[in-house]
Amino acid sequence: MHSSGHSTGPLLHLVHACLDDLDELVDAFVAEIAVLRPYRDRLIPAAEVRADAEASFEMLLRLIAGLPVPHRIADVSERVGRRRAQAGMPLEVLLQAVRLDFRVLWSALLRRADPGDTQALIEGAVTVWEAVERHTVGVHVSYLDEAAVLARERERERSRLVAQLLATDGRDPQAVNQVATALEVDPNGLFAVAAGAQADQRALRGELDRLRANGVSAHLHFEERGPILLAALPRGVRAMPAHWMQDVPCGLGPVADGLAAVPLSVRVAVEVASAIGPGTTHPVGLREVWAEVAAARLAELGQALARSVLSEVDSVPPHERRRLLETAESFLASGSVADTAREVFCHRNTVLNRLRRLGELTGGDLGSPEHAALVLLALRVRSRAEAGNDRPCD
Repeated sequence: MHSSGHSTGPLLHLVHACLDDLDELVDAFVAEIAVLRPYRDRLIPAAEVRADAEASFEMLLRLIAGLPVPHRIADVSERVGRRRAQAGMPLEVLLQAVRLDFRVLWSALLRRADPGDTQALIEGAVTVWEAVERHTVGVHVSYLDEAAVLARERERERSRLVAQLLATDGRDPQAVNQVATALEVDPNGLFAVAAGAQADQRALRGELDRLRANGVSAHLHFEERGPILLAALPRGVRAMPAHWMQDVPCGLGPVADGLAAVPLSVRVAVEVASAIGPGTTHPVGLREVWAEVAAARLAELGQALARSVLSEVDSVPPHERRRLLETAESFLASGSVADTAREVFCHRNTVLNRLRRLGELTGGDLGSPEHAALVLLALRVRSRAEAGNDRPCD
């Protein structure tokens, strides 16, 4: 590694003088950074700090003078950035420390300068600054690269542990505690769980970034069923805040009371996500799609139920059947005859007549909550069959 510097005369002489007394520069640097908390708390071992400082100052002085840089110190910028990232040193503190190199270097050069060297030293200030800035950029870039690698490794480890938690259904205390440690959460805290579609992971990933930016401990787990977002609720909060998951099409599980309850919440969230329609633009809970979820879970029993409830409806002419089912869907969604009349554009008496007729065909009264639920469930089974999610009913 070589420098493009062209220092000559007095500046070159001053650089050689500093190279002969690197210990003085290292001592001055260590004294400067001693006020920075991570260094004061010995986050980095003192021996490592001194060794890196000595290599850094030797490299900087050689760059300033245009001298060859030995291989043993050629990568000191990258090495410092990488090691500090691994140690968890805050980036802003690291850069503040590295930029102190200029002050230490400049002070050392000034102390060694004769009155006649002033002009040469002033002219060399840019060269000194450029060398320090080059070193700083190298440290910064390598820190960010290493931090990205470490972040990916942490995410993989978190995903491995969350997968283990789900596989053991929350019954393994060790798995629970390991996830709590990895996510830095209270294992007995409350957690929001959301599941998204496999085809669209961007919405939940964006929500993950927003939650983390607001100090929420959250993790996005990926598996065949789709992405699953797990987020710790703030202390004292019993339900998921209304502004969480806004405009995110996803299925919500019940709030998990402790990490051990997360697997059940995940299963519910996944079931709910599978029942969400393609035009959904908001989070959906089990209460909103219980009929669709129940229809999916009933499988062939649901088909038998649909045949039993809707067989007489299927026997009426298509036009009448279409009007009856349109009215039924509207009424079952709102429970209001007036709202249904407005939605299907007919008189309320017409609505009542259609509901009465549908009750006769299905063997009950749609005014009865039990029979209304039965018809709703049968309709959802039929809808799944027509959409190709189940085999068609006979």
